[in-house]
Parts: sequence; structure tokens; C-alpha cells
Amino acid sequence: MITKLKYIICGICVICGSMSCSDMFESDSSRQLFDPALDQKTDSVFYAYGIMQAVQQLADQYYFQNEMRGDLVKPTNKASIHLQALASFTADATNKYDSVYLYYKVINNCNYYLAHRDTTLKTGARNVVCNEYAAVASFRAWTYLQLARQYGKVPYITEPVTTIGQINANTSMTDYQGILTGEAQMLEALKARYSDEQLSVPTFNQSSRLVGSLNWGSEDKYLSPRKCFLPLNVVLGDIYLELGEYEKAATCYYQYLRYEGLSGGNISVNYIDYMSPNFSQYSPIFKNFTEWPADYNEAKNNTMYTGQAAWENSFLHSPAPGDVISYIPMAVNYTMGKTTDIPAAYGYNYYGTESSSTVDVDDPMKRVFNCPKTEDIQIVPSQAYCDSARRSQYYYYTEQVKVAPFNWIVKNEPLGDARASLICQGEGADSVYVYTYKPSTAYILLYRNATVWLHLAEAINRMGYPDAAFAILKNGLHTDLPNYRYQEVYLKDQEGNDSVDAQGNKVLDMTQSHIDDKYYLTPESYELLTTRLPFLAQTNSDIFKNGTSKQFIGIHFHGAGAVEDLYSTYRYSNIIGAKLADINEKFGLNIATYTKDDYINAMEDLLCDEYAMEFAFEGTRFSDLRRLALHKNLSGIYGGNFGDKWLSYMLKNNAAGITTQNCYLPYK
Repeated sequence: MITKLKYIICGICVICGSMSCSDMFESDSSRQLFDPALDQKTDSVFYAYGIMQAVQQLADQYYFQNEMRGDLVKPTNKASIHLQALASFTADATNKYDSVYLYYKVINNCNYYLAHRDTTLKTGARNVVCNEYAAVASFRAWTYLQLARQYGKVPYITEPVTTIGQINANTSMTDYQGILTGEAQMLEALKARYSDEQLSVPTFNQSSRLVGSLNWGSEDKYLSPRKCFLPLNVVLGDIYLELGEYEKAATCYYQYLRYEGLSGGNISVNYIDYMSPNFSQYSPIFKNFTEWPADYNEAKNNTMYTGQAAWENSFLHSPAPGDVISYIPMAVNYTMGKTTDIPAAYGYNYYGTESSSTVDVDDPMKRVFNCPKTEDIQIVPSQAYCDSARRSQYYYYTEQVKVAPFNWIVKNEPLGDARASLICQGEGADSVYVYTYKPSTAYILLYRNATVWLHLAEAINRMGYPDAAFAILKNGLHTDLPNYRYQEVYLKDQEGNDSVDAQGNKVLDMTQSHIDDKYYLTPESYELLTTRLPFLAQTNSDIFKNGTSKQFIGIHFHGAGAVEDLYSTYRYSNIIGAKLADINEKFGLNIATYTKDDYINAMEDLLCDEYAMEFAFEGTRFSDLRRLALHKNLSGIYGGNFGDKWLSYMLKNNAAGITTQNCYLPYK
């Protein structure tokens, strides 16, 4: 322990010697800080960028620990022994991507700031410290969350470590519940102390800043300072979600979305480009599909959404891509700061110099980022990912009914999930290679709007409202959602009482009742969404509002198209019924009658499927699987250890018998 943790001491000096004059996180401060002082207004900008440098050094480890230990990728025979060991759960203390030091370097830098920053500094009546202070606290909480996910039990250190004596006093191990509870208390104290505006991420009065040019072309790289930080309520929501405190988690996500929406921020999710027959030519997922429906009209599919931002925009080489909330931006070359091995692992020579050797997929629509290639691809999509993509259905518009209510006719074909179109087969000499575009830009994504909405769905589901969780997949939470309420309205007699028939049964008013399976939102869920989580309350109608621009959509639209339509077959009863049957058969449960707990568990598995397609190759998969397994164990369903059985099943292609007890990396 001492041997490893003693290196944490140097973490507090990260701003003193590690930043060159050309570093991408160089501050505009002219002050040279050999003994970091945090009692002046300008000091902390320099220090905050120093913390970001420590996060950059953690980036590859964070990414590979999550992605390789999940079920969506597999190493090729070109993969390093370190990546192969992560994927097979055999990593030992020699593994390149198993170093708690990198986590504690971030933590100790945050501890130093939190212990020494003067939080009373003001410009006029305005506190100039609170936003940054909250951001650093969120960094520390997020880092502890990642550390706990990968190692289970670790030392919980909340004061800066500067001497060997302090290290000796911090060798006791704390489990993830204790650590995350402590971090939640710290963030809650800040929420009680500051306003929403004071807790918003700092911007340093910059929308973007140039951090250099790529070696192989004229492409410049920018970063958005605000996207280098983590919103407090999002991190706190994730901590509560990990702990199984679902209503607290949902409340944090709601508070984040409401404040951002109220202040003009982007909280929507983008559309997917319409499905194209071209996908079958270039994607290993779709390449075997040759017979498209005779009535398929590619032009009409995009008619309703012309001009809407596409889902693929979240993965562009851009300072503010798509729905991205937070990222770790890596340097453009070795002389400008910390670089990353992630693009190279997927076949992209991001730091190369030959622009003529770019990946050739012969499809301009799918060139998300035209980056030089390498033949040494170490990571490719797994069979589990490909199977998941193929199982999905894509729903598409064909024509509009010419009589009231003028609904679109929706048909469906098993074309797979359109999000898999970002997986492309090379053309010509590159035809033996599979390229995955998301990791090509050297921005390591941490949070997107889709993350917040889907984690909200996960929390709402575990609160006992699976239909409300499904709404986030099908429609999105917005002012049109009440149209999907399941309602039983009864006829009234002259006295205003419910009318009854000859048998004494109340008589439904069929002109006002919505009782078939097109309508799925229960009265209980509608009440939840107008009271405790008031997305649909009148006071929020200007924030979560869908007009002609259709700002809010169901997340599943990204992969399946027109799922929100009343006449789409993507309906709660259909989809969750199929998932219930699948779980019943897969795990031999022999359930004859399903309870609400069964529905909640099945809805959670639907969300797991959605995570697979939405967040694949972004570095979150292992953490998602572990968290869902913990939820299943906590629920006590199917014998109390069902989460472990489920996790073992999900990771069966990685290693046999992985559970929530033996999934952790060796602490070193």
C-alpha cells in the first residue's frame, strides 16, 4: 500500500512542473506557482486546468477498464496482452491499465483544492469561486465513483496527502457504499449552500479555445471549457443510482434537466439519420441484408425530420458535438500535452502525418471523422453487440392517411438497429477491416444528454414505474406525453354519478377512454410526472415542450425510427411482453403469472439493451452491467442473487462465473 500510494504526493505538484508553455490546458495566468496558492481569484483557473491534466492521464485506463471488461467488444490477435487480460478478467498487478495511482492523483489534486481554496472571494457582490469549487468537488466524487466500480474497496481519503505519515494513516479499506455515501453528503452540502446558477459548471468566459492542429491535415482541434467539467447534479444522481437510492437519483437528474432547460441549455437528444440501403453495403451488421421492402421510400423516411440534428453529430471532431455534456479532450500531438491510445486500438492513426492514408469506406454519409488508418486494429465489436443490433427492428414512415386524424401509417421490418451504422466495413484494400467511428476523435465522452435521460429511466423504473421509464424510450418526457395516458372515463347520470348497466357495472365513455395497448402511461405514472418529478407539470410546460421542431424524442428513435407514433408496433405491452418471455426462458424461471417486480426487472433489461446500442464504444459498459446486477441483487428477485447469475450470463464470453463479488480488478 505504502509503495503505491506514496506516489500520490506528487499529485499536488501537477501544476508546478507538468505544464509546458504550449500545453492544451495552459492557463492565461501570468503567475508562476511553485507553492500552489489558492487565495487569489486567478490562481484557481491554473489549478483547475492542472486537475484536468490529471484526468487526462486517467482517461485511457478509465476507458479500457470499462470497455474491455464489458460484453460489446473483443480483442483481436493484434491486441496487447494488457487489453486481452482486461477482457478475460485475468489482469494482474503488472497490467498497464490497472493503476489506482492514476485515480488517486486526480483525487489528491481535488483534495488539495477543496482544502485550501478560499471560497469567499467575490467580484462586487458575485462569488467568483463557487462554480469552480462545485466542479472540483464533482470531479472528486466522479473519480471515487469510477474507482469504487473497478475495485470495490479502496482507501477513502478526503484530505490532501503530502507526507508518508499521512499515507500510513490512510491504509484502511472502505467499501463502495461507504465511499459514495460520503461523497453524496459532500455534494448535498454544496447544494444546500449554493444556488443552481452557482453550481453550474464554469466556462472561464470562453465558448471554445484552440488547442492545436492535427499532424496529418488542416484540421484544428478546439475544446469547450464547460464540457471539461462535470455537472454536480448529474454526478450526484449517478452516485445515488449506484447506491440504489432511486428517487434521490431521479430528483437530481430532474433538477439538472430543468435548470439547464430553463437557462437555455441543450437538454434534447438528436435524431438518427434515416435508414438507408447503403448501410447494407458497408456495415458488417447489415451487409448480409439484401432484400429491402418493396414499398420502402428512403426520401419519405426523412420528411418529418428535415433539418433536425442527427445522432451522429455527437461523435464529430468538434468542441461541442451533438448532445455531449462532458468529455476528456486529449492533445493533438505529443508536444502539446497528454495523448491517448484509444483511437489506435480501433485502427485510427490519430497522431499520424499522412493524410493520404485515411480509412476508405467509400460512403461520404458515414465518414464521421476522416482519420488516418492503421492495420493493427486491436478492438472490434463483439458477436454480442452484432447480435443485439440485428435483433432490433427499424420502423419507418411510408405514407400519411388522408382522412382524420391524419396519422402516419407505420410499418416495420427487421433491419437491425440503425446506430450500428457507425460500424463500417472497409472498401477495397481495407475490406478485411472493421472500423468503429466513435473512438476516432480523441475526445473521451463522459456524459451526454442521452446518458442523463436513460439513467433517469433506470431510476424511475426502480422506483416502481416501468411504464414511465418506457416513455423515455418511446416518446421522451414532454408536453405531448399525456396523449398516451391509459384512461378509463365513465358515463355520468343526471346526478353526476357513474352510470351503471343492468348488471351494476360502470359504463365506459368510449369517446373519451383510452384503453387499448396504444395507450400505456398509467394514472400513477402520470401523477409521478406531474408532482414528485414534475416534467409534465404546467409550470414546466415551456421547458419540456414539443412543438413542430420535436425537440424531445424517445431514445430508441436513434436506432429504430418512428417509435413514438401511436400506430407504431413499438408498444409497452408488446416490447416488455417479449422481454419477459425472453428472461423466463433464458434463466429457466418457469413463471406463469408476472408480477410488477417481473415487469421492473424486464424493463431494466430493456434499458440494458438500449445502453448497449446507445453507449457502445464510449467506455461505460462494465460499469453499467455491474450497477444493474447490483440492483437485481438488491431487489431480492428470483432468489436474491439473480444479479450475479445475470452478470455471469452477460459476461460469459469474457470469462466464466463473473459476479458482483469477483469482478473487481486487483488493487495495486
